[in-house]
Amino acid sequence: MHAKFSKSVILAVGFLAACLLAGAMPVAAAAAGGEGDRPVPPNHGFLFDKDAYAITGSQVEAGGSQAFSKLSLRLYGGYNHMLAGDVNEGSDYYFELVEAYIAEGFGTATGGYKPLHGGYAFGADLVYQLTPSFGIGIGAGFVRSSAKSLGTFADEETVDLLAETNLSAVPIRLGLFLDFPLSGKFALTANAGAAYYLGLKFTGMQGVEFSATEWMRMSLEASERSGADIGFHGGLGLEYKLSPKLGLFIEGVGRYAKLKNFETVTGTQEYSDGSSDTTAGKLYLLIGNTKGFEISMFEISETEPTPDPGTTVREPKFDLGGFSLQAGIRIRL
Repeated sequence: MHAKFSKSVILAVGFLAACLLAGAMPVAAAAAGGEGDRPVPPNHGFLFDKDAYAITGSQVEAGGSQAFSKLSLRLYGGYNHMLAGDVNEGSDYYFELVEAYIAEGFGTATGGYKPLHGGYAFGADLVYQLTPSFGIGIGAGFVRSSAKSLGTFADEETVDLLAETNLSAVPIRLGLFLDFPLSGKFALTANAGAAYYLGLKFTGMQGVEFSATEWMRMSLEASERSGADIGFHGGLGLEYKLSPKLGLFIEGVGRYAKLKNFETVTGTQEYSDGSSDTTAGKLYLLIGNTKGFEISMFEISETEPTPDPGTTVREPKFDLGGFSLQAGIRIRL
């Protein structure tokens, strides 16, 4: 700013000096040539000399053409896929049990367990551009996947098998963002970084229905966390610039986020006769083998359960890793 101010002062002083000089020249000419002589009019053309402003003009033009937005806002949403390995291992207990019965020649089954994978994701990133092609950003989002399962086992009587699972979290993202201009208005985009997962929540339900009036359901809810839930992500995409300030993009994002067990889980058993029972403790995954069939289940206990022979016990991981396919808009501020 000081440079611009000094330049303005110099131009103003030059202008005043030129005006004084222009006013003094006719007087001097009249004194030299007498009253009858017409003085030669001064040439004021230098005040509007294009060359005098050529440098300043070119600098402004160059600055306007080369300037770029320092901040941009990315808003996105789309399909989310989670791996959720241990969640599915513990949630399909009744369905695995039925498979073992059928393998031994008892009854038939229709339907089956639907693993928790698909869901949705959305969020926003605020990106600060260090250069036109490289920026750093911070953002927040929401990821959620859910599944419902229904199966029927028929032997001497018919039994319906039920299962519901939901897994969600709020990732706070920190990352690097790259833009690689292509031909026309297209640009290849890439990003990578880490995320802190807040508000991880898991709910599940398993049940059996013998009839419309006889049933049993076991539900669990987990949300109490401790420590840092850190994951990593990276993505590739394509952006189309509608204008210098607005673009549309599509991208695929991969995630690694295998988070540890919850501190406390609450489980509730409900029965058709109106009775219920509630248990609180830590969640464990029991994996056993029945005549060549692996059968796994969740168990809530204040202390680690003692496994039966041939059964293993461990704390489950909550794997939010997977990928997202999403689309969005980018607003350059």
